[in-house]
Amino acid sequence: MRFRVLGALEVDNDDGLVELGGVRQRSALAYLLLHANQVVSTSQLLGALWPADDAPMTARKILQNAIWRLRGVLARPSSGESAPELLTRNPGYMLRVRPEQVDLLVFQQRVAAGRAALAAGRPVAARDLLTEALALWRGSVLADLAEEGTYWAEVASIQKKRLDVMEDCFEAELACGGHQSVLHELKALVEAEPLRERASRQLMLALYRCGRQADALAVYGRVREALVDGLGLEPSPELQQLQRAVLTQDPALDLRRTAQPVQPAQTAQPVQPAPPVQPGPTPQPVRTAQVPEFTLPSPRPVPGPESLRAAGAPAASIAVPSEYRQASVLLLRFGLGPEFGTLPPEDVDRVLDAVTQLAREKIEAEGGIVASALGSVLLGLFEDDDASENAGAVRAVRAAAAVRDCLVIAAATLHSSSTEQALSAHGAVYTGQVVVCRWPGPGVTPPWIGGHLVDDCRAALGSVPAGEVHVCEATRRLTEGHITYRGGGTNMAPWELLAVGDGFTNQCGASAGDRECELDLMRAILLRTRHRSTPHLVTVLGPPGRKTRLLLEFQRLVESGTAEPVRVLTGAVAPTRGGMCAPAQMLASYAGTGPEDTPESASAKLDMALAGLTDDRETRADLLAALGPLIHARGPVMREVLGAWRDFLALAAAKHPLVVIWDDLDRADEPLLELVEKLADPRADLPLLNVVGADARLLARRPGWAAGRPQAMTISLGPVADDALDQLLECLLMPGRATVVA
Repeated sequence: MRFRVLGALEVDNDDGLVELGGVRQRSALAYLLLHANQVVSTSQLLGALWPADDAPMTARKILQNAIWRLRGVLARPSSGESAPELLTRNPGYMLRVRPEQVDLLVFQQRVAAGRAALAAGRPVAARDLLTEALALWRGSVLADLAEEGTYWAEVASIQKKRLDVMEDCFEAELACGGHQSVLHELKALVEAEPLRERASRQLMLALYRCGRQADALAVYGRVREALVDGLGLEPSPELQQLQRAVLTQDPALDLRRTAQPVQPAQTAQPVQPAPPVQPGPTPQPVRTAQVPEFTLPSPRPVPGPESLRAAGAPAASIAVPSEYRQASVLLLRFGLGPEFGTLPPEDVDRVLDAVTQLAREKIEAEGGIVASALGSVLLGLFEDDDASENAGAVRAVRAAAAVRDCLVIAAATLHSSSTEQALSAHGAVYTGQVVVCRWPGPGVTPPWIGGHLVDDCRAALGSVPAGEVHVCEATRRLTEGHITYRGGGTNMAPWELLAVGDGFTNQCGASAGDRECELDLMRAILLRTRHRSTPHLVTVLGPPGRKTRLLLEFQRLVESGTAEPVRVLTGAVAPTRGGMCAPAQMLASYAGTGPEDTPESASAKLDMALAGLTDDRETRADLLAALGPLIHARGPVMREVLGAWRDFLALAAAKHPLVVIWDDLDRADEPLLELVEKLADPRADLPLLNVVGADARLLARRPGWAAGRPQAMTISLGPVADDALDQLLECLLMPGRATVVA
């Protein structure tokens, strides 16, 4: 039988949880467990079960009945271990249990062992033991009884011991060099317990070792303010000494390397996982409250403006002022899929550089500043202006959406089987108070930013899936009039960005920049196709990246329209299988089939889709049989399938206006090229728009392509890279690269 008090009171045996009865019975057992293997007097138990002035005349009898019923509960057999005993011992009762049966006693044993290891100079062992001890906690001590109004001094004492143990564990982790891993928990503890100076010292040390000197000094400022305003006391000499050491960058604060290897913390096997410390209200400093200035001494290099160093100013004289600012921060992390695994490292670096430049362009276009960029991670800062309190948040979310959507376009040019993973961005936007350090003097050095908000944003970024942008509650509240979100994400970033209110075209640069004219022409052809119910053909000729970008922007423009619904089918022609992969992609999209479908389930979905297009069972059966090779993707596709495919498109266009987008049609074989041309037959009474993307090889093969037709239009795109996205597309499709990722 096992007893748990570090959380709600629970008792279990081989058969599961044990029913303990009413509140008096559970309270009596809980109090005896807090004093396990000790005699508890009857008067103590009566005082624990009833307030001094509220005990009934029959209180002693009620207690005796509760003890009698508890003995029956504890007497239930449990295999392989001795049963606990509830004994009568003058002047009261004693609950005799083995230490390993009570989580509180196990906690105390592990804490004692961990502190002994820490005192002996074995921080790794101490960290592991103390982590295992803390993992036993499932919530507040006896949380269920506390909800019913029960309060004992012993409970408060145990809660305080937990905080002491957390500080011991942080001490061991810092000695092991884990200042980065404990930063978030330390911050939460200091916010919840602002007067615990030991935790504040640990947080200051962790921040300092992370290179965040200004944040470390800001912690000292908040602790001193709380002590002076609340208690009229100055910080302890130890805390003041640490502040002076941080100001002077005392080498003694650096981690001392020892011969003991630093190992990752072992995974504890807790009864239940311990909950995180629940932080109290986050202090809200004044918008421009000054944080103490710090001075960079000469032993460390100064990352300030070149002009200061060129002028001969000594490093020790360069003061870096910092302040709290209301702003939004955007963190982006970029991912490359397996398609890039076979490329030379210099090609991968070139792609990452192009992606970073794209993100920088979008951030700066929205009035933001790129504060830092390291590898595949980029940090942007968007400060609020005086005109609007939500301006920074709106601009940060718009920039995040722009980067995300541009990478969707770039990934689509690879024609990967998993394009959403080929090239993707993970994004997080947080709004609140940040510490901003601006380097003095003229120059272009970006400011340094930090603080709790950046930590929260970094922690949230770790759980953001590829291709998504998550925002905090404050950001969502400030931008909900401009941005569409979906809830249900993680606790730290519960809102997923879906769309910006003013449409996709603004996300990739001022209505697609120079592509605005081309998009307007294509939109006009679509309107003409719908109004006249006549097939039309638009051919986009240009370099692979640029024409694919235009096709995708047009697709999104059509799909985001609010007028009569238009169905869009897209397919990219591969250089194998005679180009029939494009119709297969379109058919799978229309029928809703995927790789996980069996031939039977795929046929069932296709039959259901055909049922929505025609009531003629014979026509449905003929189409289902003829289109089987496409939906099943088994073996080579015969030419006769093209006729069935054309009939299917005619039925789909008759149901709703239809846009069919063919990319890389220059790779198609002759039968497919003939089919696409015939789909634009003006004699058909169908609102069907065919949009073709190809390079110059299409005209080399078919010089008379779409020539002289009133329902056809050709758009030629130049080879010049207009912006960072065009440069990224050219980088992805450089000579010798397309065959790797196609």
